[in-house]
Amino acid sequence: MNAPAKKGLFHRLKIPLIVLKIVLSFVLFAYVVAKVSPGNVWSLLRTAHPQLLLLAATLFLFSNLVGSWLWARLLRAQGVPIPYTKAAAYYFVGLFFNNFLPSNIGGDIARISDASKYATHVSPVFSATLMDRLIGVLVIAFLALVTSFTVLDRLHLYAIYGVMLVIFLLAVGLLAAVFHRGVLEAMERPFRRLGARRIAAAIGRLMDDLHGYRTQAGTLAVAFLASTVVQVSRILVHYVVGLSLGVRVAVSYYFLFVPVLAALISLPISLNGIGVREGAAVVLFQMAGMTHQESFAIPFLTYVLSVLISLLGGLIFLTRPPRRALSRHLERRRMQKREVPAPREQEEPI
Repeated sequence: MNAPAKKGLFHRLKIPLIVLKIVLSFVLFAYVVAKVSPGNVWSLLRTAHPQLLLLAATLFLFSNLVGSWLWARLLRAQGVPIPYTKAAAYYFVGLFFNNFLPSNIGGDIARISDASKYATHVSPVFSATLMDRLIGVLVIAFLALVTSFTVLDRLHLYAIYGVMLVIFLLAVGLLAAVFHRGVLEAMERPFRRLGARRIAAAIGRLMDDLHGYRTQAGTLAVAFLASTVVQVSRILVHYVVGLSLGVRVAVSYYFLFVPVLAALISLPISLNGIGVREGAAVVLFQMAGMTHQESFAIPFLTYVLSVLISLLGGLIFLTRPPRRALSRHLERRRMQKREVPAPREQEEPI
């Protein structure tokens, strides 16, 4: 099958696959809601403590501000001189698209596209975003392994713990590959042999950019610390939401279950994890002694808070045209003032 035929097949299947994901999401969500009794869930949600919900929302906002700072730091290490305020704006726009686009990577594509304005080509921006994701996976898997070890014997969740261990080791392996150019070159060879020189060249630039982090030990150390703050904050959001609903469960359970939920909803089988998140949470959180309604309400309410915070990115995105038009208008005014000659002094008659 030639390239145009493959492209045509992809475009023909794209819309049906998106529709299938949306239908699957709402079917799963409706099924889970029916199982946990909507009336009981609504009664539980109405008891949520407003101050604790505000604390959870503030904690989630804080985690994203730290996350945007981390991303900007990784970009600057790649020679992309992006202001932190712009990085934060692009980060929140990406968060908005993650919640409102059917693709799981729509937000990353949006922020890569925006930040590319500050780079000569997209490769360093892509590599910084990829490194941001890789460090995040490594940190959250490490946190799950360490903090949930105390409840492992009590729950006998050795299979889940094993999955998190595999994810952690894979992340470590990928990060180690960044420091060995020979390993990275192996990813280029198949494309060179197939004659896809442009793809091989693009991958080569990406690998060179990633390999550049080898000399950025200080940046990577700060990135790991900042990513730890981000991931701990987002896990604690679930814990605080649980407290707002009157759920008193050891925080170590959240450190095991929330990373598992994050891994499941990242799979491209539903619309932004809707249905999968709630169904998996009902199964997992019940093992910690929660009721069906509590197991459903905590991740659902956390997701609602994340959507509300992400609306800030939507507001930033929607106000771009007026702000750009105003900046162009002010720039024209400045240029006109520069072009208007200063009035000459009248010569006195002799």
